[in-house]
Amino acid sequence: MNWTQIFLKLFGVTELFGISLGFWIAMGVCLLVVVGMNLVFWGMKPADQTKRQGK
Repeated sequence: MNWTQIFLKLFGVTELFGISLGFWIAMGVCLLVVVGMNLVFWGMKPADQTKRQGK
């Protein structure tokens, strides 16, 4: 399966704003990773103060 050919048949182009489709896919993956990490880390509750101080 060739993604370039599929995209070409669907939309008629293989570039967006003069930049290759592979670049935009990579940027999209990076964006998903960053958003996912933010959702996970912002959703965590802080550790208990007594556990951090070793008491």
